[in-house]
Amino acid sequence: MLQAENLQQQAHLLINQRLQLVQNRYTGVVQLRKHDYQLLDCLKLLSAINTTAGKTLPPWLQWLQAPASAAALNINDTACFIQPEQAWLLLSQIKWHQHSAAGDITLLHQQVLAGGDIAWPLASYAGLKLNPFRADTALSSAALWYLAASAQTNLLAELITVRSALAAAHPLVVHCMLAEYVLGQRTQEDVLVSQLSAQQELTMQALMLLIAGASDAVQAKIINQLAGNAATLTYAIAAMGYSGQLKFVPLLAELAQQDELNNIATDALTVLLGAIESDSLLSDQAALAQFQLKPHSARQLAGASINDLQLSAVWRCGNTQQRQLAACYRSLATPATELLATDMLLGAS
Repeated sequence: MLQAENLQQQAHLLINQRLQLVQNRYTGVVQLRKHDYQLLDCLKLLSAINTTAGKTLPPWLQWLQAPASAAALNINDTACFIQPEQAWLLLSQIKWHQHSAAGDITLLHQQVLAGGDIAWPLASYAGLKLNPFRADTALSSAALWYLAASAQTNLLAELITVRSALAAAHPLVVHCMLAEYVLGQRTQEDVLVSQLSAQQELTMQALMLLIAGASDAVQAKIINQLAGNAATLTYAIAAMGYSGQLKFVPLLAELAQQDELNNIATDALTVLLGAIESDSLLSDQAALAQFQLKPHSARQLAGASINDLQLSAVWRCGNTQQRQLAACYRSLATPATELLATDMLLGAS
């Protein structure tokens, strides 16, 4: 019984650690996968031990160990973790991972369609091809982002028809336009950012993609627009990192000296320069003062010019943010390519 309790505590700790590691600028995909395998091994060992005697298992563990069923995990059962919604997604992925070998996708289909907005990312993680217009649940921004990320270009015409049927002021119009953008129907990125910001529905995922797709001039418009509002200042700082433009390095280094902006500014520098280079620059004021833009104008990601070779290197070894930006460039280049979520269990392959 003591061994079971220890394993249960370890599993809880590993889940909380995973929720933090995926956001850590120093955690590359190799380290993240290693941690995920450690978590899966711990849960597998825990399920093999007789835990029926003594204390009752926490609800999340009861659900995880139960046979596959149509019932989705209750979000209230993950309140014990530092990020309940992200813990719900992680545990749901683990449940899917446990049963996917048998080809049982019925469970996942039912979880997604019954889980509401929080469950659509689960469909993306699993690579499911669902038509959100045929779902029993009401259409939502989460469902539309799923549609965009799933690269179902065959649904583009239906998406445009759905948007055309909405009132011009309907809040889902801009989300339809964003999905159309990802599926290859390009429009001005700054307009989309402006409308999403006005509805207070701009996400870092959408911002990263739109910044990657924007020209240098439109990038500047977006950053200036976001920086002009205190509520979106952190988005402006993140956008500087996503932009790939080294001209923002001195400003980001200056912003990183402010306690309240240190984390977001350092993350942005890490996207541009890489973790080691970013830390070295911030710790050496002389080097920062001598920092000069490289003679070429190519955008940068993790310390090198963005090209196919660098995107592949970042995909193999980068952290979650760097890899997500690489995924954005690949999706933009080929709309039929899924926009993979790099925070998924075992990392996107």
